[in-house]
Amino acid sequence: EKPIVAQYKNIDLHLLECFAMLMRERNVTRAAERMGLSQSAMSEALGRLRERFDDPLLVRGSRGMQPTPHALSLIARIGEATETL
Repeated sequence: EKPIVAQYKNIDLHLLECFAMLMRERNVTRAAERMGLSQSAMSEALGRLRERFDDPLLVRGSRGMQPTPHALSLIARIGEATETL
């Protein structure tokens, strides 16, 4: 399996950090606050991530935002990549 950075060339490190925080918080507003961003900036980042990975990544469920299977498959690799970089 290719490293995440090689698989998604030219992806913005900031977007990967946003993804990791969104996966931790499962809430756009809280993720934005933790990163010092506005809610709209984090929503925009989520939109760019969805476009980049061609997946909704987080969807509303009965208990808040839930990760898609694709998001779950990415989280470990993205977390590793952001820590390495």
